[in-house]
Amino acid sequence: MEKSINQRYVLTEPILPMLSGMLYSGKDLPLRRDVVFFVVESTDEAAKEAYIRKLREVAPLSDNRFLHILDVGMEPNYIFAVLKTFDGKPFIQELKGHRFTPEEAVSKVLELGKGLMDALEEGISGCSVHAANLWLNDDGQLKIINYWEKGTHAQRGAQGLGCLLYQILTRSESIPVTFDTMEHRLREALAAIPRAEQELLIATLRRVWNDQETLASLMLVLQSLRQETAIRQEVSMPVWDRQVREKTEPERAYEEEDPVEEEEAPPRRSLGRAGRKLLVGTAIACLGGAAAFVWLGKDQEEPSGKSAPPVQTEHHAPVQPPHQTYDKPAGPEVVETNESNQKQAGDEIVIVPNLIGLQNDTAGKQAMAAGLRYEFAIEVNEREEGTVFRQEPAAHTQVPKGTEIKYWVSKGKQQ
Repeated sequence: MEKSINQRYVLTEPILPMLSGMLYSGKDLPLRRDVVFFVVESTDEAAKEAYIRKLREVAPLSDNRFLHILDVGMEPNYIFAVLKTFDGKPFIQELKGHRFTPEEAVSKVLELGKGLMDALEEGISGCSVHAANLWLNDDGQLKIINYWEKGTHAQRGAQGLGCLLYQILTRSESIPVTFDTMEHRLREALAAIPRAEQELLIATLRRVWNDQETLASLMLVLQSLRQETAIRQEVSMPVWDRQVREKTEPERAYEEEDPVEEEEAPPRRSLGRAGRKLLVGTAIACLGGAAAFVWLGKDQEEPSGKSAPPVQTEHHAPVQPPHQTYDKPAGPEVVETNESNQKQAGDEIVIVPNLIGLQNDTAGKQAMAAGLRYEFAIEVNEREEGTVFRQEPAAHTQVPKGTEIKYWVSKGKQQ
């Protein structure tokens, strides 16, 4: 088929049916270039005017993770948007035929998330990141096709990115209605990666599914996963099989004590423009209780002159009673423990999650989810009441499953 528009454009053939319209290939005759058309049928003049306004509002966006709008217009029976074309094709058409590694999937979703954050800065939000609304370049980059209409709750923001990660990993065109179904398929897709990394990723996606993550906090999780992959490749061995990792860089968003810098810290990749916004988003995420991302956060530095606690290999002694004291200047007001997970799991090694900045109940749940026992003390501290400000062993330490960890919770500033 060929259809002429305004004596300038020619629609050649349909590419993909979209939620509210149809995607066509075509040509811009005066400029002799290929373009893509998004066409929405309508005869309601008021509706067409409103739709054109939406298109014009987002047209200035030039981020390379979106198909750029080159022109918009109306015909008697439809509205059209002329989009810049790229090599490649709709992602949904390629989804089942490509098998992406977990590292590739995380990288693609992370880059798309940066685009969402940059779009937020331009006042554009809520667009769908479902696989059916994405274009896959020949170089592997994903681009959002329709960013002027709002996606459903499961298609936008943090939850949309989490569901997209599921779609890429499982090559699924649809999203399950329950997370239990999603988890079963995720475990099959992630079977080849280290178990600890598997658990951390699935736990994060569960929090995303339950709306316990913000876009900013999810971005930090994905950034951490990509950095761990880079480290693993640089040293040519699995990161989870190495000895206890030394500190690399203080987590400045949470750290109160003076950091001890390492001589050779692993290279860190900048989030660029989106990275600056992550700092603000992270603070908001912490205050709201959305904190799974800190499982993969940077290690917390110990005060100058102190070394990280040794890795425990056996732990058969009972948890100390509530009246025990610590090395802190102010003694703990309350010490509580959990007695679950006491049975050791042989030689199974787990990664200590980062609890700094979490609320007390969330920190305990994260410790248990990692296969650890825990106890905590409540002390006067500058941090917000109920927030964890110290932990032992440090985050990312490798310990036997069932090891007991300690953390300290702030009861607020001393009156």
